Amino acid sequence: MNKRFRRLNFKTLTPMFLSVLLVLAMACGGQAPEKKTTEVKEKRIAAQAVSGNIALITDVHFNPFFDQALCDQLKTAEANQWEAIFATSTIKGIGSYGNFDEETDYKLLNSSLKNMAAVSGKPDFVIFTGDFLAHIFHKRYAACNNNSTEGLDAFIDKTVTFFAILFEKYFPGIPVYLSLGNNDSYGGDYMIVPEGDFLKNTAVIFAEHFLENPANKESFATTYPIGGYYTIVPPKSPNARIISLNTIFFSPKHKSDFNKYNPAERQLDWFESQLKSAKAKKEKVWLLLHIPPGTDVFSTLKKKTYTSDWVPAYINRFTRLLTEYSSIIRASFAGHNHMDDFRLLPGPEGLGPAQAFIKISPSVSMLFGNNPAFETIIYNPQTFSLLDYDVYYVNLEEMPQGGTGVVKWEKEYSFSQTYGHSSINAASVQAVYYAVKDNPTTRAYYMNYYDVNHRKSLTDSNWKSYWCGISQWTEQGFQQCNE
Repeated sequence: MNKRFRRLNFKTLTPMFLSVLLVLAMACGGQAPEKKTTEVKEKRIAAQAVSGNIALITDVHFNPFFDQALCDQLKTAEANQWEAIFATSTIKGIGSYGNFDEETDYKLLNSSLKNMAAVSGKPDFVIFTGDFLAHIFHKRYAACNNNSTEGLDAFIDKTVTFFAILFEKYFPGIPVYLSLGNNDSYGGDYMIVPEGDFLKNTAVIFAEHFLENPANKESFATTYPIGGYYTIVPPKSPNARIISLNTIFFSPKHKSDFNKYNPAERQLDWFESQLKSAKAKKEKVWLLLHIPPGTDVFSTLKKKTYTSDWVPAYINRFTRLLTEYSSIIRASFAGHNHMDDFRLLPGPEGLGPAQAFIKISPSVSMLFGNNPAFETIIYNPQTFSLLDYDVYYVNLEEMPQGGTGVVKWEKEYSFSQTYGHSSINAASVQAVYYAVKDNPTTRAYYMNYYDVNHRKSLTDSNWKSYWCGISQWTEQGFQQCNE
């Protein structure tokens, strides 16, 4: 039976075939999940009675230039007038895979937030893990401005403001907690400047539109204008805190010429002080990141040379802190990769129970070949632990060319029903991690959902490298895992 599974090309699997594969695995000695699935469903129903609900979205990469006929109006109008202007566009599609010129237009952004609000009801809060600006934003602006970037910073401010206004429209009175992405700056990709104007100006925008609690606004204003990182207290969990880190400083691609101090080291010092304070107060912690630490598997395979998403020294310090404070860190969230994945921090020397996990969420932007997606999350406000999540997506392959017609969102999967665990923590993620390697059914699920049912990225010849990237955050460990 195992040989038969190894010969399958998983990139061609459909959800229907996945269900057939599950039956075959059961018949051949795999875990018969019928009883376990029933138990998981019962636990989810029981948990929902006392749980909280969150909406999560990432890597929107909003492109206000999708219709260049609107450029002059957008430049002169205020942000609160943009929606009416976008509504006049004659472009009716939402774009296609891998097309820079068609990245997340107004129709897709609006549809994403509208449907996320519909399925999540009134969530306790919304998480956004970065990259609200489209790729090559400067180039697109110049194309709309007579090949000039004059007025670019002001236009970015209006884009950010419009983005926040649209969130307020669909989530009125609900706080939004964000981390900054590598495209989110005046300077361009990976060009965020510590203590720069972008941080100072967006601090005002985000505090006004995203933060409801005055104490959170005060905490946010203390550190966000300095480095884009901050800590807040979530609305239903007074004995918890959310720490948002600016992971752009940790990237080897960070290009700021800021010379006052090392912004990455300063942020890590602050991060450590936050964890010490949380532990002393017996608080539970969530982390918001944009770029997850570890191996950039896609670039490593493409360039045939090892590529890390973080500077190794920062990975070392970060993993030490995760290990030291593993008893209070309940969850971490990231984006950046545009795919549905996770990271797992193993025990010392790769042995024993995992110390922490990072949930990597799929993007709205379909630039890298994934279908657009967002998520809803069930959590326990008292313990600040994750119970389950659902992924919703648009299957672009089922829409007419160019994404015209009605944007149909549908549920892709639930963590509990797919992987058979009624909670999400380091132990359950570690169990899924091992099952991806050892169980063909679980591996098929992981491969299929990685790029949100587009089934293009992971194949039967490269899946192991992506699997190694989950837990191997250093070059040595990644290379050894792939041997």
